[in-house]
Amino acid sequence: LVAAGPLLRLSGTTMGTDWSVSAHAPPGVGADAIPSALESGFARIISEMSTWEPDSLISRFNRLPIGDSLVLPDDFRQVLDITLQVASATDGALNPCLGADVSRLGFGSPTIPLADQATDRDAWQTLALAGPLLTRHAPFQLDLSAIAKGHAVDGMGDALRAMGITSFLAEIGGEFTAGHAKPDGLPWWVDFESPAAAPAWRVALCDLSLATSGDYRKLRIENGQRVSHIVRHPGAGRDDGDLASVSVLHASCAFADAWATGLYASGASQGLDLANRHGIAALFQFRDQPAQPSIAIESMLA
Repeated sequence: LVAAGPLLRLSGTTMGTDWSVSAHAPPGVGADAIPSALESGFARIISEMSTWEPDSLISRFNRLPIGDSLVLPDDFRQVLDITLQVASATDGALNPCLGADVSRLGFGSPTIPLADQATDRDAWQTLALAGPLLTRHAPFQLDLSAIAKGHAVDGMGDALRAMGITSFLAEIGGEFTAGHAKPDGLPWWVDFESPAAAPAWRVALCDLSLATSGDYRKLRIENGQRVSHIVRHPGAGRDDGDLASVSVLHASCAFADAWATGLYASGASQGLDLANRHGIAALFQFRDQPAQPSIAIESMLA
């Protein structure tokens, strides 16, 4: 066992939200060294994947003429690969090519005028890397927001482990990853965000990640209807409950983030079926009925 010091609590801002770390650092690792290590990772991800930065890699890709390509760094390629895996598993419910749709709903970035944005819902099926190159082969706006934050949380865990910190809980905007248990053997307890006035579900998060997607944070009411930043899949059921959020437990926060969005966009019935079919530990929370856990998550929750 590695000796660990007292609990450190650190926080800051990134990606339009807050980040925090609770950690037991080994002797010789001071609290002042941790933020700079984390923030360098945040800066790299923002420079590659933020649609709000006009000079980011993804913004430059979205301005390419059809048929032109960009060379992608390893991080970007990894995130895109995970996105396409989950897109395939959810039949396009998670769709990285709907940036224009998100903008039309009022939740997109202003880096490209809306009049210049087009939609190609099926473009994800033929979006593929040729070595390090990615070609803009159709008139779509690439958007990796459904996974970039989860990927950044995974990066926090990697950075902490590289500093010799193995007992920690790290999060960005409610997406979590945890290392080993605390020195006293207790786990990192995390309550699922509850969009309704209902008892909170709780999980012991050790060497595991948690991500949540839904419309309970980003939404507006228009003509009496909720308008969310998540584009629902055309095949999603409209009569299977007032679904507010989906939370996913996974070893990777990037995968958890991607699956949470894909399952939410699928709708409750199809989403729960997908979670059970693929062995995904997911919790579906509603405004009008009790939460529904997938088979895989039932044995994991306290």
